[in-house]
Amino acid sequence: MEWRILRLAETGSTNLDAAEAGKRGEAEGLVIVADRQTGGKGRLGRSWYSPPGGVGLYCSVLLRPALPPETAGLLSFCAANAMAGAVREFGFGAGIKWPNDILAEGRKICGILSSCSAGEGRLEYAVIGSGLNLRAGAYPEELKARAACLEEFGKPPEREEILRAYLGRLETEVRELEQRGFEGVRKRYEEMCVLPGRRVRVSGSRETEGTVTGIGPAGELLLETVEGKTEILTGDVSVRGVNGYV
Repeated sequence: MEWRILRLAETGSTNLDAAEAGKRGEAEGLVIVADRQTGGKGRLGRSWYSPPGGVGLYCSVLLRPALPPETAGLLSFCAANAMAGAVREFGFGAGIKWPNDILAEGRKICGILSSCSAGEGRLEYAVIGSGLNLRAGAYPEELKARAACLEEFGKPPEREEILRAYLGRLETEVRELEQRGFEGVRKRYEEMCVLPGRRVRVSGSRETEGTVTGIGPAGELLLETVEGKTEILTGDVSVRGVNGYV
């Protein structure tokens, strides 16, 4: 894939910028990188802190994958694999918290948010946005118990270095999803996921507690509960023993 990188000093949201480019018919491979976002968003409509100064990597990728619309959500798993793998490539420990947070020593260093547009039974385009905390100042001090940056664990790579590593891995993951389906992506994801074997609480349309047994063939979180086995497609996960969940 030919990656075309558009670098901005400031924007509201790289995801919205990439989506607008998708609507205009821009070819896949556009990567929008901003030094600062004034309206960055994470999952569930939460704001994503995106200060200037090179302390974080804030980027969104425009794709036009050959996938049916109902599988577009699996692209987030591709991105999680790619980012966790890229972080590990530079010698840092990284794991994935379902569905698409990247953790280091139990604290969040990266969030991923994807969106898509579909029509007439086909996926028109998809956007994958990611925000990776690199250096001090990348997250508000009040989130220190839950958030982290790579600089806290060693010398972080330059933004261009980690971006190249991420994009190379992302292309590999997406092409495999297109050509061979989700199973290979799922296996790598499950290997890097920090949840299997952990007791968790999942909040969403209803609250469920159980022990994670793995990741299912549609990306669902598999739980063993007191009532038996269950599958969770969406939700917010709290891990027992972490941040007040006992």
